[in-house]
Amino acid sequence: MTTHKIKRGFDLRLAGAPAETLVDAPEPPLVAVETAEFVGIKPKVLVKEGDAVVTGQPIFLDKVDREVVFCSPVTGTVQSIDYGARRHLQRVVIENEGAGGAEKFAERVAPGADRESLRKALKNAGLWHLFVQRPVGKMPRGEQAPAAIYINGMDSAPLAADPAFACGRDKARLQRGIALLRQLTDGKVYLALRAAGAHQSDLRDLDGVEIHDFHGPHPAGLAGTHISCVQPLKTGEIAYTVRLQDLARLGEWAETGRYPAHIVVALAGSAAPSRQYHRVRHGAMVSVLNGGAAIGGDVRVIDGTVLDGRAIDADGALGLRTTTVTVIPEGTDERDLFGWALPQLGKLSFHRSVFSWLLPKKEYTVDARLNGGLRPIVNIGAWESVTPLDIYPSYLVRAIQANDLEEAIKLGLLEVTEEDVALCTFVDPCKIDVGEVIRSGLDMYEKEG
Repeated sequence: MTTHKIKRGFDLRLAGAPAETLVDAPEPPLVAVETAEFVGIKPKVLVKEGDAVVTGQPIFLDKVDREVVFCSPVTGTVQSIDYGARRHLQRVVIENEGAGGAEKFAERVAPGADRESLRKALKNAGLWHLFVQRPVGKMPRGEQAPAAIYINGMDSAPLAADPAFACGRDKARLQRGIALLRQLTDGKVYLALRAAGAHQSDLRDLDGVEIHDFHGPHPAGLAGTHISCVQPLKTGEIAYTVRLQDLARLGEWAETGRYPAHIVVALAGSAAPSRQYHRVRHGAMVSVLNGGAAIGGDVRVIDGTVLDGRAIDADGALGLRTTTVTVIPEGTDERDLFGWALPQLGKLSFHRSVFSWLLPKKEYTVDARLNGGLRPIVNIGAWESVTPLDIYPSYLVRAIQANDLEEAIKLGLLEVTEEDVALCTFVDPCKIDVGEVIRSGLDMYEKEG
C-alpha cells in the first residue's frame, strides 16, 4: 500500500456537513431523466408521451453511439418530453406508478465474457455513462482499452458524501464490480482511499485492486490527482475512472441483471432542511429529500458540491450520478458594510488579506454571491498554489484563450477537467470561471483530434 501526501490545495471548511445516518426517501410521484449531466451526447428519444415504460427500459439513446442508452428508473407512464433550442432533448418526465412495478432485466454476462461483449452489454443496460474517460473527462468513446481503471473511494470536496459510508456495506457487490472492471482492461485497477480512514477497513479487504492512500487538502480526493500520482498517462493512452458508489451499482447489475435505479444522496449545506443520507431513485425531484415538500426560501440548490456542482431548480431532478445535494443561502440583497475594508473574521478565504486563516478549525457559512466582478487575468500565483498537478494553469488558460491547441497540450490540457481546476476559480480574485475555459479547450481538442 502506498500513501501519497498532497501539499498544494485548500480545504473549504463549510458548515452543514451531513450526519452519518441513512434513511429511505419516499417514492417520488414523478421522475425526470435529464440530458444536461451527460456532456457531449446527442440524444434521440425512444418513447412518446402516454407510453407505458418499466424500470430499466431505454427511453433515449446517444446518436453518436447508438448502443448507448439511458433507462427509466421507474415503472409508469411518460407524462411529458421536453425539448430546448433546435429540438435538443432536455428531459423525459415519467409518472411513477409506485414501488413493486414491472422491471426489465438485462441478459446476464458470464464472468469470462470477452471485452467487446461486456462493453456492449453495459451500453445496452444504460450503465456505460457511469465511466468517465481521461483525458477529455466524458463518457468513453471508441474501442480503445484503458491502460488502467481508477476507483475513487474518497471525496475531499466540501460537504461531499463519504463514499465509504454510502456503500461500504455493499462489499459483495463491490467485489463483483471489481471483477467486471478487470475484464475491461489489461492494466491494473486502482482504488484510492483516504489515509488513516478507519471506517474504510472493509474496503481494504477487496481483492483484485491496488490500494493507494491519499492525505492532504482538496483536491486530494479527485481522480485527476490520483492518476497524476499513481500512473500518469502516456501519449495516446486513456484511463477510465469510476466512483465507488457507481462500482456498487455495476456490481448489483452484474449479480442480478436488475437496473440499479436507486442511489444514495447526501443532503448537505447550511441552508439544508435536514442533513443526512437518503436512499432514493435517481431522477426523483429534490423535494423527496425533504419529505416531499419543496425546499423553499432564498437558497441555491446545487447538484453536487459548491466547487463543481451545477445549480438546479428547487423542483429539479436528481441526476443519475448525483451523490451530494448542497443547499446554501443565495445571498440576494445581502450587502457587507465597508466590504473588503473590514478585517472580516467571519468570512472564508484562501488569501491572507481576510483573517480566516487565524481560525483554522472554524466552519463557515457561505452564500452564492460572487463578491466582485470579472477582471483581466493577473498572474499572482494563486492558481498554482492550489493545483497539485505538475502544470501551470495560468499559462494553460492563456493558451486556450489564444486558440493555441498545441501549446495548451504541452502545458497539460489533457491532464485536467473542470473539477481539477475548480479551486482555481474559488481563489481567483479576477472571478474567471477556469473550468469553463478548460472545457472549451478540451472541446477544441476533440474537434481537431
